[in-house]
Amino acid sequence: MTINKFSDDVINKYKPLVKSIARKYINSGELLEDLEQIGYLGLLNALQLFDEKKGVKFATYATWLINGEIRHYIRDKYSVIKIPHWVRDFNRKIDKFVEKYRKDKDRFPTIDEISEQFNITELGIVEILKGRKAVQVVSLDKEMRKSEGDNTPIIENIKSKEYRTFQLPVEDVIHLKNTMNTLKKIHKQVIYYLFYKDLTQINVAKKLGLTQRQVSRIKQEAINELRKNF
Repeated sequence: MTINKFSDDVINKYKPLVKSIARKYINSGELLEDLEQIGYLGLLNALQLFDEKKGVKFATYATWLINGEIRHYIRDKYSVIKIPHWVRDFNRKIDKFVEKYRKDKDRFPTIDEISEQFNITELGIVEILKGRKAVQVVSLDKEMRKSEGDNTPIIENIKSKEYRTFQLPVEDVIHLKNTMNTLKKIHKQVIYYLFYKDLTQINVAKKLGLTQRQVSRIKQEAINELRKNF
């Protein structure tokens, strides 16, 4: 199946499967609606990643991914393969969007609608969804287990759908976040307080137990490092 085959008809066909699997976890203490929502995201993964050449029926494959998505949501554990924070952040945003969309329109959004909401190409949304926990740990056979790493998001495939005025393209945002992660802890803290929380250098100095001059120096060091790597 390909991205072009995502449609309301396809989603509706397998919606009973999601509901059926979600009901199995009703004793987990989670709301059934929440379980169905998480299961739906497992279904999206299944629709995109299914390869009929593997000789496995789609319903079987989807069942594994839906179950895995719900199980790992309940367990709330980190995935076996380390996934960048920004991927997990995007997935949390997708969760919120799916929940609101379902409440507003009484149906789940398609990949195209999620793509439009976040101004990320459909392929990019699919790559972000690969970062979800279930895809990293659920496999149907030994061959798939060997290639679990293949399901790690390919950063180069995550791009903006269109360029918008006064908005950084998502590929630049991702590169910036990855570059930020290479900074020393004190550099991250100063950049965070100055540019994300919009604090003055004096307030940052008080928070970190530094002098204003030290904050100014650290800020410049961090900017130079970002500029070099960006």
